[in-house]
Amino acid sequence: MGLRDIRYTIGPFVTLIDGPDFFFHWEARPGLIKGHIQEADSIAISRADRIDSGKTETICATLNIQGQNILVLDHQNSSVIGALAQQIMSDQITNGKHKM
Repeated sequence: MGLRDIRYTIGPFVTLIDGPDFFFHWEARPGLIKGHIQEADSIAISRADRIDSGKTETICATLNIQGQNILVLDHQNSSVIGALAQQIMSDQITNGKHKM
């Protein structure tokens, strides 16, 4: 079997943004951060419990990511996989794709 015989798909692309250190990294590498979020399916802001609630909104406004799937992670919801699973299930239930 050669590489041409292998078929695969890549699942959702998630970009993780560190909430408390965002502005430090943004000042140093805005182009790199923009490149990471440009094609992301979901964006997760980690350690959101360590920043003011308004800063999460400021991060979103700075990155201009209002239309994308944004996951805010804190000590109660610290798993990206868990947050994505909850979002998918919520979307499926809301859109009638999943019957309980």
